[in-house]
Amino acid sequence: MSVCKKCGIEIRDITMECPLCHCVLDDMPGQSEKKTDAVGMYPNIAATVRKFRFAERLVLFLSIVSLMGLVLANIMGRPFIAWTVIIGLILVYANTALRMGITGRVGYWSKTIFLTFLAVATLIGIDALTGYYRWSLNVILPTAVLFLDFSIFLLIFINMRNWQSYITMEILQVLLCAMMLILVAFKIITYPNMVYIATAVSLMLLCGTVIFGGDRARRELYRRFHI
Repeated sequence: MSVCKKCGIEIRDITMECPLCHCVLDDMPGQSEKKTDAVGMYPNIAATVRKFRFAERLVLFLSIVSLMGLVLANIMGRPFIAWTVIIGLILVYANTALRMGITGRVGYWSKTIFLTFLAVATLIGIDALTGYYRWSLNVILPTAVLFLDFSIFLLIFINMRNWQSYITMEILQVLLCAMMLILVAFKIITYPNMVYIATAVSLMLLCGTVIFGGDRARRELYRRFHI
């Protein structure tokens, strides 16, 4: 609070001049400290973002240097480069996850889906480079579907007011399970038990949401798919 020496009025707004006579104001004792404290109440977001961006660039630079060193060592050793590519895939995933975590502007659910299936693609690549024993398709892919089912189930309880918005994701999960069943039919997935479990869980989650959701679930289906 300031007092105008000319008008004698008290001014509670933070301003440098009197709104009546435009006389320059003198701060009351302790006023400057209060202004400083008010500014210090807010975190310096720009400095924090700069630190995270520097960390992201540092990790990217170290990853590139490490990969180049591995390639050089591999060339000087023997021509087989599978393990170098495997490390490269892991570094790409790590840098992508770090970048999305720091600077990604998409929602947490989009990040979860993208990083989950990027991990699946990375593991499929590692499987292909190490003999293609199909453990990535037989185990990792249906496990990823189960993980996303659990994530949806958890998000429904966390976001109870808008739980019906996850029905679309549940339908996409069922469609993904249908694609895995097609891979089973064509013998591309040779161990179908995990696929059957993931399909059953996805169907139960969708059916439970629709049955217990009642009118809200039906309205969401009509709004999204007109059914």
